[in-house]
Amino acid sequence: MTVTNRFDGDYESATAKVVASTAAGRPPAMMITGWKFGYFAKRTLGARDLREIDAAKAEAILANFRPSVLPLVTIDGSLIGLPWAMSTPITFINITLWQAAGLDPNLPENPDTKWLYENARKLDAALKGKHATYRSALALSNNEWTSQSFIQNAGGFIVDPEGRLALNSPEAIAGMAEYCAPAHEGLWLPVGAKDQDAAFESGALAICTTSSTRAAIFPFGGAKAITAKFPGLAGHPRKMNSGGNFLAIYARNKEQAEASLAFLEFCASKEGQTIWSEVGYLNTSVHDVPLINDFMKPAGGQLADGLTAETIWPGKRGLEGQEVWRKWVSRMLLKEVTVTDGMKSAHQELAALVSA
Repeated sequence: MTVTNRFDGDYESATAKVVASTAAGRPPAMMITGWKFGYFAKRTLGARDLREIDAAKAEAILANFRPSVLPLVTIDGSLIGLPWAMSTPITFINITLWQAAGLDPNLPENPDTKWLYENARKLDAALKGKHATYRSALALSNNEWTSQSFIQNAGGFIVDPEGRLALNSPEAIAGMAEYCAPAHEGLWLPVGAKDQDAAFESGALAICTTSSTRAAIFPFGGAKAITAKFPGLAGHPRKMNSGGNFLAIYARNKEQAEASLAFLEFCASKEGQTIWSEVGYLNTSVHDVPLINDFMKPAGGQLADGLTAETIWPGKRGLEGQEVWRKWVSRMLLKEVTVTDGMKSAHQELAALVSA
């Protein structure tokens, strides 16, 4: 077996390149595929049902994983991959700025937005214009992922369990309003992911909610971060989502498909999972693989509580849905449209894509 590794950028870029290579008759044997493109991978790219390649071996491989994560790789009744990389958004706090503002370092087990926003206001009042590095109290990540967390924690959905868009529901609108509130109040200056990470590591940003994989770097940089669970919404049950990817097989050649399945067999083993865990993703397997550090404990707690997938966009044009939703998230954060109008407009624009 010869493995050639190819890095094609983020999930969207990699998937777009595979569309082109598949159309040219050169599909990859395997590809790391974002959870959010599950329908697209199956219906458009032709991700293989692992059981179709070798049923007995596929079942043995998937027995290495927690039953709760298998629905994430089950699309249209097919097991289309290995549940590989799982992260979840958690809260990172710059402890130096937190203590400089006189705030309690003993964090609640299940924080909510009321607690978070109150402390962000105290940070701003105590440090703005008075601290050498401080620039902003809070960032909730200007993307489609953490906004999904707010919508779900308010009892809503982006796409409901029946596969229908639900952005114009009162619950979804309420969740988005809570997400946008600190940006509209001036506690959060929305920027891209790279700028947000740089601001946090430089000490300019006091609090950010972002991928739990940052627990591998943030606590050991200049920020000296401590971690907590993602904030829920008071009065609502927590319903957190995951991020990451699955390992899918696209090979049509029988020998190549079987070789790919053999590779997945190693990935699913304790040895493979132990190697993989070092990069900072959660352990979705049944193997005893410890968290890489204590800063990952809030993420481990959210996994134990139960995680949904990222929004899996239905329809043959689901790849485009991601960018459409991200655009409307930014427009609402920047007050280019009201939350109510933005959610209704996003729903209308996305309806045409997901029905294709």
